[in-house]
Amino acid sequence: MARTYRPTGILLDVMLPSMDGWSVIEHLKADPAVRHIPVHFISALDESARGRELGAVGFLTKPVTSEALTGAFERLLHFKADNTRRLLVVDDDPISRAAVRKLVASPTVEVVESASAEDALTKLNVSPYDCIVLDLGLPGMSGFDFLERMRSEAGQTPVVVYSARELTREESLRIREHTDSIVIKGARSPERLIDEVSLFLHSINQQGGAARDDTGEELAGRKVLVVDDDMRNIFALSKVLRAKGLEVSLAQDGQKALKVLNESPDIELVLMDVMMPIMDGYETIQEIRKDPRFGKLPIISLTAKAMRGDREKAWPPAPTTTCPSRSTFPSCCR
Repeated sequence: MARTYRPTGILLDVMLPSMDGWSVIEHLKADPAVRHIPVHFISALDESARGRELGAVGFLTKPVTSEALTGAFERLLHFKADNTRRLLVVDDDPISRAAVRKLVASPTVEVVESASAEDALTKLNVSPYDCIVLDLGLPGMSGFDFLERMRSEAGQTPVVVYSARELTREESLRIREHTDSIVIKGARSPERLIDEVSLFLHSINQQGGAARDDTGEELAGRKVLVVDDDMRNIFALSKVLRAKGLEVSLAQDGQKALKVLNESPDIELVLMDVMMPIMDGYETIQEIRKDPRFGKLPIISLTAKAMRGDREKAWPPAPTTTCPSRSTFPSCCR
């Protein structure tokens, strides 16, 4: 019925025959066609925390008063397709905040930024938000302490933890008391972040739909440079990329890669092998970053033998003339 009628909202009981309410909401949220429809639980079971983790907008325990039911309807109507959702991004790095803003940009999403946990708590006490994107490495109060303070002072706003740091087992357990939505920044993280935020905002993200269809049409005509000394790798990569409509340039070592970039500065992406003769991938990346034209050129390092420390080597600090705003690991090096 949800797929057929696309309702404004769904009131869902937990104790249903054949398939219980938990399974129903899991199926709804896994289906891109209906995942944006807000779900409000009304059940004899008091499991509001589990409902929030699965993406419900609210939870009422029977028996329900008419006032509480009216509140549930108002909550569902808040997430109508044409209503504005409010997202709070808490991160001390303005570049990261701007990146998140760009990712979730939508006419129906208002993005508010905070550079510290203290400022975020102040904002939460002034007005409500539908979702929070939180970095853990904050100045002053840490992201961990913020989660605990927020729960005691500002209610149960859904939180998506979006951090570059790998979590220890103890840290992960501590965070999971407040949220199961943890996204570690990396190659697939933007897509995951969109999924998690859209789940809590109950919205269809305009960037997500076509991109996840994987038709490749959005890549047609884009220019990529493949740098690898193994002809088998070059052949395999170029075949796949050209099948998606990309224009592929090739180089078999670092020096040739620099020459290709100098002759074709409109290249938009570099796939860089690490283990190469003459000039390896790390040296080549450093040389590329010395040219102001390529300070923000995306480079993806590829290696068959990843070792501890390789990720850090692939993000060398850029010259201060290229990235004056940050001294180490500027985002343009990523």
